[in-house]
Amino acid sequence: MNNPKFTTPSGDTAPRQVWQQTVDAVLAQTKSQAAGLSSADAAERLNTCGPNALPEKKGKPGWLRFLAHFNDVLIYVLLAAAALTAIMGHWVDTLVILGVTVINALIGHIQESNAEKSLQGI
Repeated sequence: MNNPKFTTPSGDTAPRQVWQQTVDAVLAQTKSQAAGLSSADAAERLNTCGPNALPEKKGKPGWLRFLAHFNDVLIYVLLAAAALTAIMGHWVDTLVILGVTVINALIGHIQESNAEKSLQGI
């Protein structure tokens, strides 16, 4: 959209931003009226310009979001500890450590999923 130019106090000519224009100038530029568009005009603009909505981004798949919870330094430490306890033959400790990491990832995944659902509802 080409904005009309105006002269600044220093004498420079600069494009005029929408908020610097009068209501009548903006209505003339957008070919609108103060009362709004008629149904026919709105339908025509919907066909030519598309809906007035932001495009929706595709989210990551659920399994990928779950695996992302294992990408953390402290989880690496826990997995290394689980590997060491497995090498030493302490199977109960190994299972407890692995259980903690999986439960941590599950809780994080559930919270993230609930947050995304809430955000989509806005």
